[in-house]
Amino acid sequence: MTPETQMQRKNLWSGLGVTLLSCWLLAWLIPRYGGSGMAFGMHPQRLATLGAWVMLLCAATLAVASFIQLKKQRASLFQLPPLTDAWHQTWPFLYVLFFILLATFLPLTWLAPFILGTLVALLGERRWYVVLLTAAIPTTALYVLTVHLMRIGVV
Repeated sequence: MTPETQMQRKNLWSGLGVTLLSCWLLAWLIPRYGGSGMAFGMHPQRLATLGAWVMLLCAATLAVASFIQLKKQRASLFQLPPLTDAWHQTWPFLYVLFFILLATFLPLTWLAPFILGTLVALLGERRWYVVLLTAAIPTTALYVLTVHLMRIGVV
């Protein structure tokens, strides 16, 4: 099995997954909870529906093209990934889940430097000043924006 076959298989299944998600959005979530009021000069249901249709078309195209390529190569549609790859596919979700749980107890402006700095360090950055600046600059910008919005009465 070539890496191209693996990529086509991943494209097929992720395309089908996003197709199902966009169908669910179009059939149930947007009509029921689309909201009212205007966003970007459009009704929010219309804007959300447009986005869901774009998702549906792109994902369906990806799934069909990948299915055709897999059939041309006579490759199977199902194959479990090796267990060594499972951790690499799972840790980002666990990372986000951990900080979502922490965010229920602590303010985001306190957590943001740790979220960003830890992620940059996990991704392989070892220079402390890069980790520090990557964690501090967006957090400072978030804090300044929040204070400004509170000052002018938006928040």
